[in-house]
Amino acid sequence: MRSFLLEYTQRSKDENETEPKIDIHVNLWKLTNSINANLIFDFGLMIEDITNIKNIILYCPFQIDNVKDLGGDMSKAPDLIEAIFNENCEIITNIHPNRVKITKKGDDFKSKDKTDEFILSHLENDLISFKNLDEYGRIEINVENILSGNEIKYVQIKDIKKYYFRIRVVSNNNLSHIVKRENESINILQDSSLRTTEIIDFRINDFRSINEKIKEEVLRLNTFDINSIHYLIMRNATDEFISSISNYKSRLLEKEVWNKYISVENKDIIAYHFKKAQKKILLSIHLLIYLDLSIL
Repeated sequence: MRSFLLEYTQRSKDENETEPKIDIHVNLWKLTNSINANLIFDFGLMIEDITNIKNIILYCPFQIDNVKDLGGDMSKAPDLIEAIFNENCEIITNIHPNRVKITKKGDDFKSKDKTDEFILSHLENDLISFKNLDEYGRIEINVENILSGNEIKYVQIKDIKKYYFRIRVVSNNNLSHIVKRENESINILQDSSLRTTEIIDFRINDFRSINEKIKEEVLRLNTFDINSIHYLIMRNATDEFISSISNYKSRLLEKEVWNKYISVENKDIIAYHFKKAQKKILLSIHLLIYLDLSIL
């Protein structure tokens, strides 16, 4: 299995209902270029209408060691929220125990577009579960109590249907089918000028690349209408980055802000941002990266 799969179950069946739209944000963290360095995946899920969604299900093409909600950390740090979305935001806290109202305001902080208004949700531990089966892991997020009528007393959020969830997925397994290094036997101690190529193969909802054992289960579930995928590769600034895709942006992360989110310590970390936007279910991204391995 080589592809992630993102699907959902409904609270009630409605033959006339259209698939909910979603924007997916993925951060791939690899803070050292050591062959054995762990990969960390952060998934942000911006769902335009959560009303009829019961469970969000994410299949990962590897065994999972831990899944963590990130909404709680974000809700405590408004500057972190703005750093993650990379724009000015109006942030209203203390309106619900596990929810924060966010309105993106643009670079000039003057935007009044209501479509940029959403709820950041903090998921309690009992709402996230995962299990490992053969070559893959399955994550399930329970959201059935959101907009189920309990929000009526929370005036500022009761009419907002757009919700954002963010989780971290950690695996201590070999993920060479996702990040493949050429010349793995290279010895930089013998020649510091030697280089190697790292190939990142990221796929989501590529049904041709999933495990045969789960195809039947997957086809029984529902698939989101994906508006866009934002894929960010987080690397140490000392790594030399060359991509086969020319259309990307990059920025240096603010250590004092991002250390509230992940331990970057005193490293200079650069985020390389790739975006793919198209209204079709099948999306895949293939990236080619060159790293200077003389720097560890």
